[in-house]
Amino acid sequence: MCNHKNPFFTLLLLSLIFTSCKGQITSVQTTNKTNPPKHPNIVRTMGTYGENVNCELLDKAGNLWFSINGEGAYCYNGISFTNFTMRDGLCNNNVGPIIQDKAGNILFGTDKGICKYDGKKFTSIAMTDSLHIISLFEDRDGILWFGVMNKGIYRYDGTNLTNFLYKYKHSYYGDKIEKFISDILQDKNGNIWFSSWNGGGVWRYDGKSIEQFLPSMDYYTSNQDKRRTSNATTSLDLLSENKAFIQSSDHISDDMIFSMTEDNLGNIWFATRNHGACLFNPVASLRTGSKTFTSFGAKQGFLSDGAYTILQDRKGNLWFTTDEDGVWCYDGKTIKNFNEKDGLIYNAVMNVIEDKEGNLWFGTKWTGLSRYDGKTFTTFSQNDN
Repeated sequence: MCNHKNPFFTLLLLSLIFTSCKGQITSVQTTNKTNPPKHPNIVRTMGTYGENVNCELLDKAGNLWFSINGEGAYCYNGISFTNFTMRDGLCNNNVGPIIQDKAGNILFGTDKGICKYDGKKFTSIAMTDSLHIISLFEDRDGILWFGVMNKGIYRYDGTNLTNFLYKYKHSYYGDKIEKFISDILQDKNGNIWFSSWNGGGVWRYDGKSIEQFLPSMDYYTSNQDKRRTSNATTSLDLLSENKAFIQSSDHISDDMIFSMTEDNLGNIWFATRNHGACLFNPVASLRTGSKTFTSFGAKQGFLSDGAYTILQDRKGNLWFTTDEDGVWCYDGKTIKNFNEKDGLIYNAVMNVIEDKEGNLWFGTKWTGLSRYDGKTFTTFSQNDN
């Protein structure tokens, strides 16, 4: 079942953790015997309200990194949250993705390019400072890939910056400009995947060519994408309306994908906008010679229309975050829902990350952050909504 029994950090262990968080400490755990120890909270210092807490990175030292648009980045070392903003040298306070490169540097994707933190100081990565970074990834060869608002995908090898995917031919809507690459993933076979939040589905790059995966024609003729209007001028106007949409195993179930993950078996999971989760089985695809997609949702009791993030924890459980129903946990046989009634701070959960102790951290809308230790939820943020 979906249960975590690992205890939270003890103070003794925490005192031994290496920390490289040297920004502005926003909260510290007290050890006053007259007052029971209290856990720290993420504290907003820049006056924002209602932004999402994004769970971004578990670094090599065991620190957790979070980002809040307008509030910079936060590093949690198990004792306190340290807030990094432009006052500390961060390139911009509008931080999105955070990754750690092979050299151990922490890289931040911001509205003003990519910023690098070496544990002491921040520097901007040349040639990126005019780009609004949405997603950020370093592949096995040390090449950076990043999604840029309104400009598709860029590739940076340390010297050359190349626009990799910008304008493309959509099978049903003609020429399109890719505005929002929401996630980037490299699978066990070395393929790099890009997901679109702009109706482009997903792309797979094998190092030589790019293959795009879109829903079936029925998806569009039944207006599952909700883009058709009376003024539409595409070839779809010549097709009759279908009253029902039946998912085909040859096609992905949605063309708007918020995030992707690869499970222990090498399957690729897609968190879709309106059609639950979708699973791609590369082994079955090679065996049958055709694409093999499987929808995961209503049949398993997963009631939400869509998902934001999918994570497989160290025990093999799959976790799905949603915009309205909190989170769902699937142990391979049964699925269980966790929401505000169980102690989750908000039901609109954007993402999840697992720490080195096996605790799960859920970032929500309205600047919410909850930790689940397998038994209870604990809030680590201001709750003033």
